[in-house]
Amino acid sequence: MPKTRPAIVFLPPAPHTGAFFDTIRSTLGEVGTLALTYPGYGDQAPIAQSSIRDYAEALVQDIPKSAVLVGFHTGNLVAAEIAKRKTIAKIVMIDIPYFDQDTRDAYAAKLPDDPEKDAFRAAFAYDPFTEFSDIPCSVSVIATQSNLLDPTRNAAKALGVSLTERMDVTAPVFEAHAKEMAAEILSAIKLGDEGPDERHALLHADYGENP
Repeated sequence: MPKTRPAIVFLPPAPHTGAFFDTIRSTLGEVGTLALTYPGYGDQAPIAQSSIRDYAEALVQDIPKSAVLVGFHTGNLVAAEIAKRKTIAKIVMIDIPYFDQDTRDAYAAKLPDDPEKDAFRAAFAYDPFTEFSDIPCSVSVIATQSNLLDPTRNAAKALGVSLTERMDVTAPVFEAHAKEMAAEILSAIKLGDEGPDERHALLHADYGENP
């Protein structure tokens, strides 16, 4: 009997856990969702080396094949790496830390020597200018009114994809604006305009014993 797996997988910003997305997940109602937590955060055991690639390696086994990944801040970087390791239907990137080397180095230099900051260190060590060039699936980009607006615009341009800007959406993005962001995510993956068979496939992808 095939298994039913979530269709949308949320990847959080540092230093948050998957609980960051509780409000928007409840807003999405019948849509199957999952929200993951990076090693070393929440109740997840730490790993020896904290990097975006290592986070992707640690989480990839928990990602259903052909899922849609939704990343926010750090989550966009992890989503890009997961997509290189597993067949993903699409990535929806929201507010991307698309920083050049000098900017990343400047931010990293300000971080205290605290394990709680490991995910930030991992993010600032990751070069999206290079790594985003070979994402093997389609990407949609959404920008909210934040200090990542210009970097997100630059990322969309580099990726060669259209950008949806929501200047009416400010922090806390997925709580105060859960309904608006749920609608944007569903629009990005075109969930709602399909026929019954296509809608079922997006809502609940069926997999065998080894997805």
